[in-house]
Amino acid sequence: MAIEEYDSSCDVDIDELVNSMKTDLNRSMSWIEDRQKVNRCCLICKIVHRIRQTDNNAYEPSVLSIGPYHHSELPLQAMETEKWICLDYILKLNREVSLREYLCLVSGLEKEARGCYTEEIYMDSREFLQMLLLDSCFILVYLGSIHTREASVDGEQKENIMYERKREAAATSHVDAVRCQSMSGHSAVDMELNQFGKGNEDSDNQGGYSGVVEWYNSSAVYDLLLLENQIPFFIVKIIYQFFAHDAETTLLLTKNISGFMEGIIYHFPKVINEANRPEDFYHLLHLCHKYLKPSHKLECDHHEYAKPHCFQFIFAISRKIFTFGQEQNKFHELNCLNSVQPVNRWRRAVDYHEAGMQFKKREFDEDNPHSLLDIRFRKGVMEIPCLPIDDKSSLLFRNLVALEQTCPQVGDDITAYCVLMSQLTSTAADVSLLAQKGIIVHQMESDEDVSTLFTKLFEYVVFNFSGEHYLKSLCCAMEAHYQSRINRWMAWLWHNHFSNPWVGFAAIASAFIILCSIMQTVLAFLSYMG
Repeated sequence: MAIEEYDSSCDVDIDELVNSMKTDLNRSMSWIEDRQKVNRCCLICKIVHRIRQTDNNAYEPSVLSIGPYHHSELPLQAMETEKWICLDYILKLNREVSLREYLCLVSGLEKEARGCYTEEIYMDSREFLQMLLLDSCFILVYLGSIHTREASVDGEQKENIMYERKREAAATSHVDAVRCQSMSGHSAVDMELNQFGKGNEDSDNQGGYSGVVEWYNSSAVYDLLLLENQIPFFIVKIIYQFFAHDAETTLLLTKNISGFMEGIIYHFPKVINEANRPEDFYHLLHLCHKYLKPSHKLECDHHEYAKPHCFQFIFAISRKIFTFGQEQNKFHELNCLNSVQPVNRWRRAVDYHEAGMQFKKREFDEDNPHSLLDIRFRKGVMEIPCLPIDDKSSLLFRNLVALEQTCPQVGDDITAYCVLMSQLTSTAADVSLLAQKGIIVHQMESDEDVSTLFTKLFEYVVFNFSGEHYLKSLCCAMEAHYQSRINRWMAWLWHNHFSNPWVGFAAIASAFIILCSIMQTVLAFLSYMG
């Protein structure tokens, strides 16, 4: 068979390919060098495809695009007009600074900003700079509560920006608004953002339009907490400093942003308050992460249970007496409590309950506040802060876990908490038990939906149980309680004989009669021997 002659006319232009690849290589290496100069915690990552498949809606914005990853997507274009309004608002509030000056300022930060993203951004400088400026202005106006400068705004200009000023007033009053609970079933954040749809006295007459505005603003706030939907916060701070002509006012900006965040997550217990608000964070999701971190005062709470129970101590002494000091038969429960055993997982809430463990909602104390993650376990009682769950909870926790998975420097506290809750709530019966104790308060259709939410939350999450996570001592203490035979016997007696007062009274009476019979027999024997 003849070999077909190779057609050299199909050859590519090698020189052109070399030049093209060199250009791409230089661009990629330049981007990698810029990224290496950035603090690792500041990196804004894209969620990998496998994890995204578990719940795509939890990682992609629904109405608002912030940053380059979802820029120019068609479903998000409606909110772009709001960004231009915010830019116009800022330009009119301080006419001393021109649009050109803002763009020149952002242009000097372009390389550093590009380096904050783990994915290469294929936007040209013109589009990238415009995106950074518009998104920063949106955050400043909606979240930063920018204060107007009366001296730089004349009467006609005041009329032109009256709508924007009302929008700012709504933003500054968000903390009070979110603390009002809805009687119609809406979430607290929905109540807060509804203020944006009530900018004038005629808002009550707008009918369905107000409902649309409320829906858009509510979705926009949650879009601000997506990992892929972030811009580096240092861009926002520098623009604010340039706008205010005073670097010290950055504290006011971070205070306002933190206040807005407190309004979003007001229903979660937290240690941070107005006096110790975070001043240094890399983006809005990182700020939210700071609010939910544990107070790290848990070790003493967990280790208190390491002391032997009085019943176990009595049984241990009795065993030694009756075995004449045979050391090879050590009491199992004491050994389990006094030594830290490696535990690979937590158990179901129902399993712990059947082993005698009590679940209790940890009441919030303003004098000694605790975080959502501050779980306390002492003397067989597990105190867990109240966890409100709605249809947005999965979105928030998924993105917080994604932040920890992609940026180990921020720790793994929320991941450990989600792993614990996913295993405590493995079934609907577990959720029902915790709901009865007031620990879980949910608005889902069923307890099974809550269990499924946490189960899916743990999919594809990398977590080292044997590592030094903040719940390690808690896990060991809970396992020690579960493995204790004494605790199981006491729980069995309580659940089967003492849960009903009449059954309990009958059991006590029977025990008393048996004891009296034994004493009568012993006295009769002693009388006979005497």
